[in-house]
Amino acid sequence: MKKQYLPLTRGLCTLFSKTKQTLSISGASLLLLFCTSANAVPISDMYVFGDSLSDTGAFTALAPDFCPDPPYADCRFSNGPVWVEHLATDLGVSATTAYAGGTNWAIGGQRTDNLFADSNFGGQLFNYLGSAGGMADADALYVIWAGGNDFLQNDPDGTYTPGDAAQNIVDSVATLALAGAMNFLVPNLPIAAPWAIEFNTALAGGLDGISSGLNITQLDVFSTFVDITLNPGDYNLTNVTEPCLDVVNATLCTNPDEYLLWDQVHPTAVGHQLIASAALAALAVSEPSVIALFGVAFLLLIRVRRKTLA
Repeated sequence: MKKQYLPLTRGLCTLFSKTKQTLSISGASLLLLFCTSANAVPISDMYVFGDSLSDTGAFTALAPDFCPDPPYADCRFSNGPVWVEHLATDLGVSATTAYAGGTNWAIGGQRTDNLFADSNFGGQLFNYLGSAGGMADADALYVIWAGGNDFLQNDPDGTYTPGDAAQNIVDSVATLALAGAMNFLVPNLPIAAPWAIEFNTALAGGLDGISSGLNITQLDVFSTFVDITLNPGDYNLTNVTEPCLDVVNATLCTNPDEYLLWDQVHPTAVGHQLIASAALAALAVSEPSVIALFGVAFLLLIRVRRKTLA
């Protein structure tokens, strides 16, 4: 879906692209908000489906022994809150695990096929729809991020194909849409491997094919991670290739806030914050929000201008 920009924001978007390196992350995030659609309405709630990247403590309620041990934090697969928690705060909703009464159905270790059925816990989507009487809230945001475990558990090779994994997510969106859901946020995989690249391509094409009448935001986490990797200083990071926690050698870095990766497959808390900022920027911002933020962004631009002329 092509983004529609407010006339007011066109110059800001252009200037932001030229001054990115002079802005803090918080300032950059504010300006990025202007570069999104301006026809959204506030969401009523947020429902999350997926794996460990979005899990906010499912095993605390389901199977406490499955929670990762410290230095992992609070049964998260990172050293702090994960991205949907930051996004929920920004949107004024909750990301508490559904297995403790919340709206987040994500479970660490699950694949795209687990969105529909699982012998241990049941399918995430059907558990949600069952709890909602088969009707999805049309004013809520539905977040679906999965596929990483299909890739990691693809042994022997071909057990889980990228096309099938992408189709599982497309089918998940379609299933929720049939139940009444309208607003979706679907990230791709930030993995530079042929399997994942094929998955991302199939996912984008599949979602484009069912997008008519729906508000589907495709979050390009792959490109976000490429930019972070190529320009770590822009994000106040010093190490974007090695994990802070080396599980094999049982070593832990002393500065996790400067690392992108917590372990081999999960971002640090800071990495999750960056994903959340990208997600917020990708989602449509209502026109009143743009107007309210304009004054703040204008002051930021003045500061950037002064710094450029200094």
